[in-house]
Amino acid sequence: MKFIGLNKKTKRLFWGFMLFLVLGLISINLADSAKLNYREARNNFISEFNGKNLSDNDIKNIEHTLEAINEQFHTSESIAIFDKKGGIHDVQYLNLDFKEAKYVFPLNADNKENLLTTFFYVTEGFKAGEYYIVNRYFPDWFYAFPIVFFTVSAALFVLWTVSQLKYIYKTKRFKFRLKLN
Repeated sequence: MKFIGLNKKTKRLFWGFMLFLVLGLISINLADSAKLNYREARNNFISEFNGKNLSDNDIKNIEHTLEAINEQFHTSESIAIFDKKGGIHDVQYLNLDFKEAKYVFPLNADNKENLLTTFFYVTEGFKAGEYYIVNRYFPDWFYAFPIVFFTVSAALFVLWTVSQLKYIYKTKRFKFRLKLN
């Protein structure tokens, strides 16, 4: 590829842009495959208890399966199991504090109230016999790395373009002065 400006700065900016672009493309493919595997594991997990009457053994299985999913996919998915109460609608369970739940998995899930959990976590509810299960998870965290790589790539491309425009402007101005003389 022929560069307009052939100094070290423009070459480094261009090759840095290309490197981060390739890393972004690779990481988006990896994120897609990880997201697909996570979605499949999560759907199997949800189908285990959705609409069933839960026994103590089922609740222990939920805890172990959730720990395995969090460990395997590096997520921070959490589940709160509430006793069904009269006069409370299904939507109201989603807004209840985890401290009011009968069971909470993982145990530190109620301590994770911050800006990220407030704005980006998805909250779902499921009926399970005499319990109501509230599930919180961050669905698309796998795409954080591709976003970072593409952002850095775009910034380097803008810097490279600006340096090229400066070079073109200086060259055109110099040629114009030569024509006048």
